Amino acid sequence: MKRLPVLLLLVLFMFSNCRTSTHYLKNAQFEAAVYKSVSKLRKKPSKTKEINVLREAYSKANQADLDRINFLRTSGEPDIWDNIFSRYNALKNRQAQVKNLPTNVLNAINFVPVNYDEEIISAKRKAAEYFYAHAIQLLEKNNRQSARLAYNDLVKVKQYYSDYKDIDAKLQEALLNGRNNILFKIENKSNMIVPQNFEQELLKISMDDMNTQWMNYHTKAIDGVNYDYTILLQIKELAVSPEQIREESYVDQKEIPDGFKYKLDTKGNVMKDTAGNDIKIPVTKIITCKVMLTKQRKSAMIGGTLDYLNNRTGQLIKTDPIVAETFFENSVAAPFGDLNALSSSSRTLINTSHFIPFPTNPDIIMQAAIRLKDMTKDIIWNNKNIINY
Repeated sequence: MKRLPVLLLLVLFMFSNCRTSTHYLKNAQFEAAVYKSVSKLRKKPSKTKEINVLREAYSKANQADLDRINFLRTSGEPDIWDNIFSRYNALKNRQAQVKNLPTNVLNAINFVPVNYDEEIISAKRKAAEYFYAHAIQLLEKNNRQSARLAYNDLVKVKQYYSDYKDIDAKLQEALLNGRNNILFKIENKSNMIVPQNFEQELLKISMDDMNTQWMNYHTKAIDGVNYDYTILLQIKELAVSPEQIREESYVDQKEIPDGFKYKLDTKGNVMKDTAGNDIKIPVTKIITCKVMLTKQRKSAMIGGTLDYLNNRTGQLIKTDPIVAETFFENSVAAPFGDLNALSSSSRTLINTSHFIPFPTNPDIIMQAAIRLKDMTKDIIWNNKNIINY
């Protein structure tokens, strides 16, 4: 089944290669017709059919760009220059494709080279001027969405001129004004004393992979940064179970050989086989071994909520419950009975198990904190779109 997409792409590629310049011309795909004809004429400059297609396609493609440029110029709109720049570039690039063809082809299509450089330079300058001025207007609105739009305009300016005016400073301004800064905080409302490094462990959440151009997460407040949102982890419940020791048992058994007995006939005489030997019947017996299991268990649970707060409006956007549990479990096995009855799994358990000291309350709480940290990261990741505005 995985071969199907590859086959489909191959068929489409072959199909597109089978299309002729005449096909493209008939469907008003003049750019494709020019490209196809140029490719053919480089190999066979004498192909009259391709020359005729190129003459018509080249003329119509150029006229379409020139007509669009004239329309844009007469529209009076201020944002036309990027489009005009693109159209003049298309004219120049198309001309560059054609001008290296053999002389007989150029004469046949009445090729006359045109210098578009002045128009390209002028359109480039005016496009940069427009985008810069428009970006400044957007920045003056002093809101996040406008700053992001301004950033896009300034990127276009920098693509035209890398050192245009104060472009780098304005890009940084737009980036800062358009970015959401989010602070992750923790509050312990469980009325329980937590281990010394409890909060530091939870704040070790790595959020670098969640940072984007417009989203910046911090686990520690930085002076001078205004935080648009706060993600508040409220610890409302913290519990540690008592240390539990419970005993269980099971029995392994095995059937083993236990000598033999003679086979007797109805009169009580020992029966013989065809060779005259006494017939013996194997005798087995069941042996058993009891395995005593001493099971240790202790657990910790941390529960609370993950609250999303809009600091600009003071509104609570969303609340997610969160509960993390961790368990300490250990089993110690001891045999009582015939060791030969033990299964391989019982032998392994007996040979490898040993009593382990119970973790202290702070230790098991920290284990739950590590699990809570991972769960918190997952929830924040899944909800990242609710504050991306």
